[in-house]
Amino acid sequence: MDESYGKCRTCRFCIHRDDIWVCGPESRSTDPDSGCGRWRPGCCENCRSYSGGRCSLKGQDVYPMDVCSDFDPSGVR
Repeated sequence: MDESYGKCRTCRFCIHRDDIWVCGPESRSTDPDSGCGRWRPGCCENCRSYSGGRCSLKGQDVYPMDVCSDFDPSGVR
C-alpha cells in the first residue's frame, strides 16, 4: 500500500504552496503527513473518472460523495 494513503498529500482539498499546507474543509493549517476526518477513500469526487456528476467508468450519474464499489486502496485495479 502507498505510504501516502490517507494523508493530506493525497487529498485534493488540501491547498499547498511551498511549505504551507491548508486543509480546505476544516480551514486549518496542516502538513503533508497529517490526516483529516473528512478524507473519504474511494469518494467519487476524488476519482479521475468522475466528471460533472457522471462516472465515466460505469456510465452512471453518481452523487459526488458516494464511495465506489471498485475502489482498491492498494491501487491494483
